[in-house]
Amino acid sequence: MNLAMTATHPITESSRRRVRRFVDSFIRSEYVQYWTAEKDSDFINEPDRAARCCDAAEDGCDGKTHAEVIEDWRESFDTWLKYDGRRGKEFPWLFSDAVHAEFDATEMNLDAMGILWQQIG
Repeated sequence: MNLAMTATHPITESSRRRVRRFVDSFIRSEYVQYWTAEKDSDFINEPDRAARCCDAAEDGCDGKTHAEVIEDWRESFDTWLKYDGRRGKEFPWLFSDAVHAEFDATEMNLDAMGILWQQIG
Protein backbone atom coordinates (compact mmCIF):
# COMPACT_ATOMS: atom_id res chain seq x y z
CA MET A 1 0.00 0.00 0.00
CA ASN A 2 1.27 3.43 -0.84
CA LEU A 3 1.55 5.56 2.24
CA ALA A 4 2.11 8.70 0.19
CA MET A 5 -1.49 9.66 0.91
CA THR A 6 -3.54 9.12 3.99
CA ALA A 7 -7.29 9.52 3.97
CA THR A 8 -7.21 13.27 3.39
CA HIS A 9 -3.63 14.56 3.41
CA PRO A 10 -0.43 13.84 1.53
CA ILE A 11 2.61 12.96 3.61
CA THR A 12 6.23 13.42 2.67
CA GLU A 13 8.74 10.64 2.19
CA SER A 14 10.57 11.65 5.37
CA SER A 15 7.28 11.59 7.32
CA ARG A 16 6.54 8.16 5.91
CA ARG A 17 9.93 6.91 7.14
CA ARG A 18 9.28 8.39 10.59
CA VAL A 19 5.87 6.71 10.74
CA ARG A 20 7.40 3.36 9.78
CA ARG A 21 10.10 3.76 12.45
CA PHE A 22 7.43 4.61 15.00
CA VAL A 23 5.31 1.58 14.02
CA ASP A 24 8.34 -0.72 14.13
CA SER A 25 9.20 0.53 17.61
CA PHE A 26 5.61 0.61 18.87
CA ILE A 27 4.68 -2.96 17.89
CA ARG A 28 7.74 -4.19 19.81
CA SER A 29 7.11 -1.99 22.85
CA GLU A 30 6.23 -3.16 26.34
CA TYR A 31 2.90 -1.38 25.90
CA VAL A 32 1.92 -3.74 23.06
CA GLN A 33 3.49 -6.77 24.77
CA TYR A 34 1.39 -6.19 27.89
CA TRP A 35 -1.73 -5.56 25.80
CA THR A 36 -1.23 -8.79 23.86
CA ALA A 37 -0.36 -10.86 26.94
CA GLU A 38 -3.52 -9.68 28.67
CA LYS A 39 -5.68 -10.67 25.69
CA ASP A 40 -3.87 -14.01 25.32
CA SER A 41 -4.95 -15.00 28.83
CA ASP A 42 -8.39 -13.36 28.95
CA PHE A 43 -10.69 -16.38 29.32
CA ILE A 44 -13.68 -14.09 30.07
CA ASN A 45 -13.68 -11.76 27.04
CA GLU A 46 -11.50 -13.74 24.59
CA PRO A 47 -12.17 -17.40 25.52
CA ASP A 48 -11.35 -18.93 22.11
CA ARG A 49 -8.10 -17.04 21.75
CA ALA A 50 -7.06 -17.63 25.36
CA ALA A 51 -7.71 -21.38 25.08
CA ARG A 52 -5.82 -21.57 21.77
CA CYS A 53 -2.87 -19.64 23.20
CA CYS A 54 -2.84 -21.77 26.35
CA ASP A 55 -2.86 -24.98 24.32
CA ALA A 56 -0.16 -23.70 21.97
CA ALA A 57 2.04 -22.59 24.88
CA GLU A 58 2.24 -26.19 26.07
CA ASP A 59 4.16 -26.92 22.87
CA GLY A 60 6.21 -23.71 23.00
CA CYS A 61 4.08 -22.00 20.34
CA ASP A 62 2.12 -18.75 20.23
CA GLY A 63 -1.41 -19.67 19.14
CA LYS A 64 -2.58 -16.26 17.91
CA THR A 65 -3.39 -15.56 14.28
CA HIS A 66 -1.69 -12.79 12.34
CA ALA A 67 -5.07 -11.03 12.13
CA GLU A 68 -5.35 -11.04 15.93
CA VAL A 69 -1.87 -9.59 16.30
CA ILE A 70 -2.63 -6.75 13.89
CA GLU A 71 -5.91 -6.05 15.67
CA ASP A 72 -3.94 -5.88 18.93
CA TRP A 73 -1.66 -3.31 17.30
CA ARG A 74 -4.67 -1.22 16.29
CA GLU A 75 -6.38 -1.42 19.66
CA SER A 76 -3.24 -0.75 21.68
CA PHE A 77 -2.23 2.16 19.42
CA ASP A 78 -5.68 3.75 19.66
CA THR A 79 -5.64 3.36 23.45
CA TRP A 80 -2.09 4.67 23.72
CA LEU A 81 -2.94 7.67 21.55
CA LYS A 82 -6.11 8.40 23.51
CA TYR A 83 -4.54 8.24 26.98
CA ASP A 84 -0.75 8.51 26.71
CA GLY A 85 0.44 9.66 23.30
CA ARG A 86 -1.20 13.06 22.97
CA ARG A 87 0.07 14.66 26.16
CA GLY A 88 -2.96 16.93 26.33
CA LYS A 89 -2.68 18.16 22.77
CA GLU A 90 -5.25 18.06 19.98
CA PHE A 91 -5.87 14.65 18.43
CA PRO A 92 -3.22 14.00 15.70
CA TRP A 93 -5.50 12.78 12.90
CA LEU A 94 -2.82 12.75 10.21
CA PHE A 95 -0.43 10.73 12.38
CA SER A 96 -3.20 8.32 13.37
CA ASP A 97 -4.24 7.83 9.74
CA ALA A 98 -0.64 7.19 8.68
CA VAL A 99 -0.07 4.61 11.43
CA HIS A 100 -3.34 2.84 10.61
CA ALA A 101 -2.34 2.83 6.93
CA GLU A 102 0.81 0.91 7.92
CA PHE A 103 -1.27 -1.61 9.87
CA ASP A 104 -3.64 -1.94 6.90
CA ALA A 105 -0.73 -2.49 4.50
CA THR A 106 0.68 -5.25 6.69
CA GLU A 107 -2.73 -6.87 6.91
CA MET A 108 -3.21 -6.70 3.13
CA ASN A 109 0.22 -8.26 2.51
CA LEU A 110 -0.47 -11.15 4.88
CA ASP A 111 -3.90 -11.66 3.33
CA ALA A 112 -2.38 -11.69 -0.16
CA MET A 113 0.06 -14.38 1.01
CA GLY A 114 -2.87 -16.37 2.41
CA ILE A 115 -1.57 -16.40 5.99
CA LEU A 116 -3.62 -13.67 7.67
CA TRP A 117 -5.79 -16.16 9.55
CA GLN A 118 -3.02 -18.71 10.04
CA GLN A 119 -1.96 -19.47 13.58
CA ILE A 120 1.49 -18.21 14.49
CA GLY A 121 3.87 -21.03 15.35
